[in-house]
Amino acid sequence: MARPTRPERKAELLGAIQDYLMDKTLTQLTFRSLAEGLGMSSYVLVYHFGSRDQLINDIVVSIESRLDRLRSTDVREIDRAAWRAFLLDSWQWTMAQRNRHLTRLEFEAAAQDIVAAEPRGTSREHFRMLHHQTRDWLMVQGIEEEFADTDARLFTSTFYGLQFDFVVMNEPEAATRAFELMLTVFFNNLEVRLAAAGQ
Repeated sequence: MARPTRPERKAELLGAIQDYLMDKTLTQLTFRSLAEGLGMSSYVLVYHFGSRDQLINDIVVSIESRLDRLRSTDVREIDRAAWRAFLLDSWQWTMAQRNRHLTRLEFEAAAQDIVAAEPRGTSREHFRMLHHQTRDWLMVQGIEEEFADTDARLFTSTFYGLQFDFVVMNEPEAATRAFELMLTVFFNNLEVRLAAAGQ
């Protein structure tokens, strides 16, 4: 009977693996190359991750865990100032250089997932989550569902697009200015919609 893996050791390994991947891609990742890069036996990696597919899945899940706070937040219960602060906090995470590379890996995994024989679907799930959280928040503010859905999709696509801008261009100040402008447009549009509805 195989010994169960220790979650804390696996978490330590995932942290080291993310550091290792700062200047590498997921496509070139193998147990052998990773073991050599980390100075350990590939058997340790096989023991904790089982297969290359599971290893990559665990890497992506670890990167995506930054979204856990969003998952567990009922945005319908927060006011405009708190929603803006929440979005800015999420954006600031992305602006760190280390997180730029983690976001790059996340985009790479998303692109691979589209053509995978057995897609993980987490990228689609996360896009849908932000879209739905934003839509629900807008509806609580008084926006009709049809408009809230469209506005939320535009917001979500712009949010991810600006993350991609930062990953590709590595210009955090410019990307942040664009993000702040996007927030201004988003909240101004909210006011316009509410005024048009007579609220």
